[in-house]
Amino acid sequence: MNDVLNARARASTLAAGMAKQPDYDARSWARTALSASTSKRALGAYARPLACVNAISLIWTILRETKTLKSSVTGVNTSFDSAYSLTFSAMGFLLVFRLSRAAVRWWDCRTAFGGITAGVRDFVDVFLIYASGNARREGVADDASAWACAFAAASKAFLRGQSDGAVREEFTGILSEEDVRAMNEATHPPLFALSMCRRCVKTAFYHSSSSSAPSHDPSSALADASVRGELNKQCEFLALQVGALERLRATKIPEIYVIHLRTFLMVYLTSMPFVFVNRWGWGTIPAVFAVSFALLGIEGAATECEIPFNADHVNHLKMDAYVMGCFANVAAILDWNAERERGERVGEVIRSSEIEETKIVVDP
Repeated sequence: MNDVLNARARASTLAAGMAKQPDYDARSWARTALSASTSKRALGAYARPLACVNAISLIWTILRETKTLKSSVTGVNTSFDSAYSLTFSAMGFLLVFRLSRAAVRWWDCRTAFGGITAGVRDFVDVFLIYASGNARREGVADDASAWACAFAAASKAFLRGQSDGAVREEFTGILSEEDVRAMNEATHPPLFALSMCRRCVKTAFYHSSSSSAPSHDPSSALADASVRGELNKQCEFLALQVGALERLRATKIPEIYVIHLRTFLMVYLTSMPFVFVNRWGWGTIPAVFAVSFALLGIEGAATECEIPFNADHVNHLKMDAYVMGCFANVAAILDWNAERERGERVGEVIRSSEIEETKIVVDP
């Protein structure tokens, strides 16, 4: 896995995905407030309602200001001015709640994928530590590390709905062509990889009575059982994380809330030029555009961030970067383990003779 050419091939493939979701400098007001990027503003999520509202505003304002319609027709709604203004606060609360729920969902997704990265690191580290010094177990540990990395990459592809599965180049130096094909053809590739991790745990730390391997004394069997339990807990943790991501991907906010909010929002915005044209005149056109762009943009942001797994959306989870970081962490752990086995790094050894006996004195 740590071969330079293989690592470079994996990094190149993942970097291509990262380029579609560049990071930004939150400290720069000029680049954020003045951004003209339609992808960063997720204009596609609300372009049609925005065009509809402003088309109505444009047509009605032209008819009013060019005197095409009688003044009695265009002025009948001025009495609704005060009542109409009161609705803005209620709608503002609805939009804030909608956006906050979407933001929570986005963060939950990020937390769960971060859990995958942390879980893979812990699984590999624990496996290597307890497999050290046993040639057979060390060989199995390499397989376990490979399948753990495969789990992270397979989760990314599965959540994005890639029909062909994970990209082969992402597994260069990790899995064979046959293993990648078997995983991609599975109904649930992440669980396939996780199942292989569990098989590695069983192979390394379980010996049945019928095994041809030499029998272990009870203390060794107990130690192996403890290691199996710890590693299986790591596998369960990884399964929970990908399960949480699946749940978030498959479950949207209840439709009744979206229907009510969007109906209320469209009625408010489309009626805006009819209510304020007598007061604003030609200024109705830019005013309606500004208000509709702001309010529909909030709803669009919520829609954009609700299920953040698309590889081509700038505001979605940067899973290529997360997987690359996961691979780098595992590679570092493998390097550290190899260095310790070669004796290049020797830590301080805590000896029993160096530990002072603790005495508890009880006054009579």
